[in-house]
Amino acid sequence: MKDPGSEVVPEKLGSPINFRIVAVISGIVLGFHFLVNFLAELDHYALSSDALIYGFSMIIPVSVSIFAFSTSRRYAGTLVYSKAYVMLGVAFMLMFFAELTYFIYEQVLDLDPYPSIADVFFFVFYPLIIAYLIINLKFFAPKISIGGFALIIGMPIIATISYVYFVISPYVTDNTLTEYGLFGIIEDFGSFDFYYGIIFIAAASVTLGLAIHTAKIFRGGLIGTAWLILVVGIILNLVGDTWYYYSEVTTGYSLSDPVNLCWYSSYLLILYALYKHKKAL
Repeated sequence: MKDPGSEVVPEKLGSPINFRIVAVISGIVLGFHFLVNFLAELDHYALSSDALIYGFSMIIPVSVSIFAFSTSRRYAGTLVYSKAYVMLGVAFMLMFFAELTYFIYEQVLDLDPYPSIADVFFFVFYPLIIAYLIINLKFFAPKISIGGFALIIGMPIIATISYVYFVISPYVTDNTLTEYGLFGIIEDFGSFDFYYGIIFIAAASVTLGLAIHTAKIFRGGLIGTAWLILVVGIILNLVGDTWYYYSEVTTGYSLSDPVNLCWYSSYLLILYALYKHKKAL
């Protein structure tokens, strides 16, 4: 007798990507970005621009969360998908709380949102996404290859070294590095900002390495293009997060920053992936 809790991957999960939908997502993201930046340059509409950005940044994550919980219910009783999508739903609900907290700090309390309580929600997002990926990996690919380990371990090393290099590179040209040493430059740069950035970039890059490894395992429609789209969305989100924390500790982040394109694209792609999963059931 077949175990009623075992996973069955429907054939329809291998359905091709609808590139018209991808084009629509690209159009929405680019159109919204140019619109809010255009409004930001007009004195009378600057506040409207900020409101649109905050609204968009909160509505999409909470939509992803609701859809993830809904998908989890459709997989109720399975060994993998139900738990995995609950993790994904909680992760994006925390992302919504992070954006909401960021908004309250900056617009209501008139405080600098970096660093703030919002970062707690942003950071916990990573372990939950890691849990989501691991739950899937443990079922579909319980043994990680040497190449997989190298990717998962190597990604945070490469990302951290790159981060340190970009931070200290302006000091290299004028021999400041030789005169003061690395720790002297870090102290001049701002020790808190420097190490705070490393924590988030390391967490994001660990998740990114795991997501890329997962995408390699499921490439070619092994368990369906919907899952691959979802992983691409996760990768885009993590690229955006790494970009954001580097910006915060160097030039600073603004609401008109193009890094928003990564987040918007990520959320909408993940929403599309969840839609494909749900339709395939």
